[in-house]
Amino acid sequence: MRTATARNPSVLMEPMLAGDLDAVLAIEHKSFSTPWTDTMFRSEMRQGPSSQLLVARLEKRPATIVGYIGYRVVLDEMHVMILAVAPAWRRRGIAQHMLSEAMEQARQADCASATLEVRASNVGAQQLYYRLGFAPVGIRPKYYQSPSEDALILWRDPL
Repeated sequence: MRTATARNPSVLMEPMLAGDLDAVLAIEHKSFSTPWTDTMFRSEMRQGPSSQLLVARLEKRPATIVGYIGYRVVLDEMHVMILAVAPAWRRRGIAQHMLSEAMEQARQADCASATLEVRASNVGAQQLYYRLGFAPVGIRPKYYQSPSEDALILWRDPL
């Protein structure tokens, strides 16, 4: 699917392939203090239709990956596991587009609600999630490491 606004470039959302992992891992290491590994991504890719990993490619330069999202379908729930945008491409609406597209795919897979965790200090990400209809429902104490930090548990119901 495509999107283009004054804020962001037009991106294409496609399934993540093994050949995308170098670019994905580069973004991952710039985005998280405890990044996923190559092995973790490859394992998730083998999980079948219940696990979805998508990349956002620039429409005009499809070799350029600017972000990615991963989620699992558990019964009728979408569990967002990971979402990241390359630092040079942040604040252009790409994360919102990726999450909106993933939520649409989850709806088509009969998901009725969505959940995710976010660092308590990550106000920018929280604002994005709130704009998309997520609401806080709890806290996971010391969920994150390096540094140790609580996670807010957010839900969107209905999806």
